Amino acid sequence: MGEFFRAPVSCLTLASYLITNTGDVARKYIKDPELLKFIDLECFIWSTVNADMTPMINAGMVFCDRHFGGINYPLGGVGMIAENMAAGIVEKGGHVLYKANVKEIITEPVASTSGRSSSNGDSSSSNVRATGVRLADGRVFRGKVVVSNATRWDTFEGLIGEDKMPHSERLFRKRYKKSPSFLSIHMGIKADVFPPDTDVHHILLEDWVDMEEPRGTLFASLPTLLDPSLAPPGRHILHAFTPDWIDAWQNLLPAEYEAKKVAVADDICQRLEAIWPGLRGAIEFCEVGA
Repeated sequence: MGEFFRAPVSCLTLASYLITNTGDVARKYIKDPELLKFIDLECFIWSTVNADMTPMINAGMVFCDRHFGGINYPLGGVGMIAENMAAGIVEKGGHVLYKANVKEIITEPVASTSGRSSSNGDSSSSNVRATGVRLADGRVFRGKVVVSNATRWDTFEGLIGEDKMPHSERLFRKRYKKSPSFLSIHMGIKADVFPPDTDVHHILLEDWVDMEEPRGTLFASLPTLLDPSLAPPGRHILHAFTPDWIDAWQNLLPAEYEAKKVAVADDICQRLEAIWPGLRGAIEFCEVGA
């Protein structure tokens, strides 16, 4: 409330965007079809949907982060974020348990104000709260709050169970569209293939109509331009990634799966040669994660 009283007009303006999509706002101020396609791409690269399906309040925050001040990069690689978070938890008196596979989120009925349990067997009831987790080895950890970093699909279907799924989650699944997964390629590449003025991040989309298609939009990042310590001298790390659906990778024999990864990686590297000619000949290491 303190922030509201300091800038009530700004806060009310921001709140008005809660029910507004980015596409409507863009068309209000922009008429150029090509630029509107660019706004679609600006949304897709982080929301994996076009501007019409991206809430304006989310877009506003992301656009400001990206275009006013830029994005910060953690020296030592993104793994340093997790390592420093773990160190902070321990420093504040917490404990981090590694190699602990959680198999179930334990839930219990919430007692009603009358002192009686409010659970009535209704699988859509929201009167249930998480009270702990059960590990694969049978150990149980209890807590006042349980935070799941799994996807909401894995959390409610696998860890909690569909029979205990809250009504609010069932509504969410009817209203929202699943986002795709990502196929990632990590490569070690000879540095001389990259010009001295190479930028860190790149987005490659040959045709607007392919933006939301599997592997249509391609992202590439060179973290060693910011942190050379991540690679040996004269080498760069190139991370290429693209949206893809798991359905395209299921029901494959192991040999078919590996062959498909090689074929997809080669196609992606061939596309990247539009930016960096000779890229495929400069690859010394390539790992594909589907």
